[in-house]
Amino acid sequence: MSKTKDFLNDFSKTLASKLESTQGKWDCIFKRGSMPINASTNKRYRGINWLMLNYETEQQEYSKPIFSSYKQWASLKAQVNKGSKGTPIVFYRPIMKPSKINPSKEVQAGCILNYSKVFNIDQVDLSESKYKPDEFKSGKQYSIDQIDNFVKATKVEIKHSEGNGCYYRPSEDFINMELKTNFKDTKESDATVHYYSTLFHELTHSTGHGNRLNRQPKFNFEPDKSYAYEELVAEIGSIFFGYEFNITKTIRDNHAKYLNSWISNLNNDYTFLTGATAQAQKAVDYFVSSK
Repeated sequence: MSKTKDFLNDFSKTLASKLESTQGKWDCIFKRGSMPINASTNKRYRGINWLMLNYETEQQEYSKPIFSSYKQWASLKAQVNKGSKGTPIVFYRPIMKPSKINPSKEVQAGCILNYSKVFNIDQVDLSESKYKPDEFKSGKQYSIDQIDNFVKATKVEIKHSEGNGCYYRPSEDFINMELKTNFKDTKESDATVHYYSTLFHELTHSTGHGNRLNRQPKFNFEPDKSYAYEELVAEIGSIFFGYEFNITKTIRDNHAKYLNSWISNLNNDYTFLTGATAQAQKAVDYFVSSK
């Protein structure tokens, strides 16, 4: 448990440092199309593991975001190269105890945060293995129309106005967006991607409404901290939505003003990041699971 907290704290502080050095351009941390998967199960890594493995793929310049544990690679008749350093991932291990009703059976009494280490495919000798990673093939792409149809299916009211900014208003449960023509091309991305990544940010906010996930303020009596936390949830949610629809996440210029509070909290408490990531994943799942 102590080691788990240590590396989560380290990752959180590393991410905060990266945010500072890139002046808030969160999108530059991750590459487009980098969706970490497990080689053995072929399942996506999710939540905080998604962030950590994506970050590690970028930092180590791995060719593919494919990871598995030592034993999982061995089950594929692949050998982790000697001296390779594993990347930690976290998971919750259930705590079982005898049932009070039927002592012959066990019931879950809680769970404990634990961790394991995984190795990237570039750290593995596949010469004796039949495993071959799926190659990306250009095929059906999510069009802008498909994103529009998806957003419409959420049944969240979207209004457009001239010069009033982009925001979600919980009291009336609607999203206000600037006109598409008011979004500019930048060196980070084009106007269309800026528009949709901003819309995804506001859509993440909307999942907190009482009729959806009913997300409550995280920190009692600390409204500024709760506000920063919710903004981080929305930014991570926008990243996750972007990958669902194969667009690169971009950050709005006016989000720079929130950055200092993010960095401060990321440096002081790793749960600020892990909690926000979990909430963002729930927000995306809430809408994506029904599309």
